[in-house]
Amino acid sequence: MVDPPRLDDVIGYLQAQGWTPQVPWRNGRVWSHGEFDVLVPDGEVADFTARMRALVRCVADSEQRSAEVVVRDIVSGGVDIVGYRAGEGEVSLEAGTAALAALRSLLVTCAYQVAGSEIRMSSMRQRAVAELLDDTTLLPRRDTFGFDVFLAGPGSRLGRGSAIRLLDIAATVRGAAQGERFGIAHEIRYDTVELFSALGSAERSPMRFELNFRWSRQIPRPDVAVEFSSSAVARLPRLFDDAVASSPLPSDRLESLPGPESPAVIEGVVVGLDNDGGPKAIVRGVLVVDETTTGRQRRVTVRLRTADEYAKALAAHSSLVRVRATGTFDGRRDLQVSENGFTVIEGDGS
Repeated sequence: MVDPPRLDDVIGYLQAQGWTPQVPWRNGRVWSHGEFDVLVPDGEVADFTARMRALVRCVADSEQRSAEVVVRDIVSGGVDIVGYRAGEGEVSLEAGTAALAALRSLLVTCAYQVAGSEIRMSSMRQRAVAELLDDTTLLPRRDTFGFDVFLAGPGSRLGRGSAIRLLDIAATVRGAAQGERFGIAHEIRYDTVELFSALGSAERSPMRFELNFRWSRQIPRPDVAVEFSSSAVARLPRLFDDAVASSPLPSDRLESLPGPESPAVIEGVVVGLDNDGGPKAIVRGVLVVDETTTGRQRRVTVRLRTADEYAKALAAHSSLVRVRATGTFDGRRDLQVSENGFTVIEGDGS
């Protein structure tokens, strides 16, 4: 547990949460809330720290929260928590570090969106977001893989607003992944969908994950969790493709885009394989069609010609080396490889 809170902060918190003072007892006063009683010690008692820790544990039991969360809520004037849980046990180092980086990026994106609606000057927005990140702390979970991110809550409009914005985005993306909502590309940027894919390791081994939002009791909101099943996570890469395809481009770029059956090349990593209807490799990279590109990464189904090319794709998928596929693009998702058009980029990988 972090350092125990000050006496004035504890009394203010108890009053705000509906606790009522009762009779004096043992150099302190009993406070009650329903079936729970706590002893608020006088500031001069020798065992003040021990009593305060016991008080925090009792308040935590009454609120069904951890003592660490309660004491942070008391001393900071309010803490909102964004929690992340993933998988059923251990996860790979790659998946874990990618998830943490993705959650940070999502919070930064949300913070800038909230700051943009309230702060006009760019330099002041950057400073506000930087200060929010400096004040944000991280605590790993003990029961399963995950972590809790502690944001400045009601005392910081930017902190609370960023958490609410992330909740809204998570619910929208989850709804689209489960087929409950449509038009995702018009509501959420493709790079946001990509970050949610990283939270669930969608490109390699899709795993269920959850984002839960627990609000400060100083200004309460209903706690809520947004859960992505493994099947929903597996659909996120396709949502990413749809978002990329629907993202607006400048008019001059739209006029220059090629038609179907145009010469094309994609260079990137193999993120999937398929043998249904012929050997295919799913390559993620920047697609160049007739010397024109959007500059955005996307997933393309590369239709291979031979078993040898499929074996190369399988090896590249396992070793994470980059590949290059040259052929014709159908204007939608498929690239038909030309003869000798599928190669592994030499010198890549470890």
